[in-house]
Amino acid sequence: MNSPKIRIPSQYRYSQFLHPKYWVTWVGIGIMYLMSLLPYRAQMGLATFLGNMMYKQGGVRLLVTRTNIQACFPELNAEQQESLVKESFIANMKGMVETTIAWWGDHKPILDKLDVYGFEHLQEAEARGKGVILVGGHFSILDLAGPMVHSILNFNYMYRPNDNPLFDAVIERHRLRYSNKKFNKYELREMSKFIMKGNTVWYGFDQDFGARRSVFAPFFNIQTATVKAAMKLPRDTGATVLMVSQFREDNDRYSIRFSPIFEGLAEDDDITAATRLNKQLETFIRIHPEQYLWMHRRFRSRPKGEEAFYPKKKRKKKSSRKEK
Repeated sequence: MNSPKIRIPSQYRYSQFLHPKYWVTWVGIGIMYLMSLLPYRAQMGLATFLGNMMYKQGGVRLLVTRTNIQACFPELNAEQQESLVKESFIANMKGMVETTIAWWGDHKPILDKLDVYGFEHLQEAEARGKGVILVGGHFSILDLAGPMVHSILNFNYMYRPNDNPLFDAVIERHRLRYSNKKFNKYELREMSKFIMKGNTVWYGFDQDFGARRSVFAPFFNIQTATVKAAMKLPRDTGATVLMVSQFREDNDRYSIRFSPIFEGLAEDDDITAATRLNKQLETFIRIHPEQYLWMHRRFRSRPKGEEAFYPKKKRKKKSSRKEK
């Protein structure tokens, strides 16, 4: 598919990433590009294989995912919990492969099979003319969510720059295909002004930025650090707030789901507002629980006095031979 000509900002031009220290990253990017050339069914088959491989490999990500799922789904027995852990690895690898579609592939086959639920809530929010804050969580559908959402509204978003400058350049220059305005995490003031002009911005609120920047509110019945900025933005801007989530459905279909508007969120205290947001996110997660990003340490920060949530990974003892 031929992409439309887009002006690439200077910081994203590849010519500045030719140093040998970036060669490993270039190899990874090349592998991802080759994945984008595969037929869709082959991509999903490869993702399933890679997800199973990652699951069997174990490591810290498996420990974190297992800890999260065991804590959030106590109603499941041990076998069901472990099955969900494995499905989560597969879902996240599918998201990685779908990212290659978002960057280099043809979006049309995906958008032709897109179902939208709760669109009337978005229409009502936009009709109020106060700007819209689309809060959201981190699901296994990563960058492919961009073209999906952009197909029904002007996609503007807040993001955290990737620590690898080359990979950050790849991400952001390809997002130019399906986004308008972006703000990094240090540009909250600029984003607020943009929203107040009647614009819509996606804001991911479900990552742990530390206790100092958060309030603790229940999420799956666990006191969870919820970033204060998610409550501050509606107060500063007067914008209408609703939640959006994206899912991979059966029969190779995809869906976008909008929640009802969070009426009066700006008038709530921080804990009440955070509790409402977390409850709606939990409701969305339970639709396809394997597709949430359980690999991240969502419960890293704990209320004062609580023990660490995640157990430390046991290190293998090195065997030593005594000299005879």
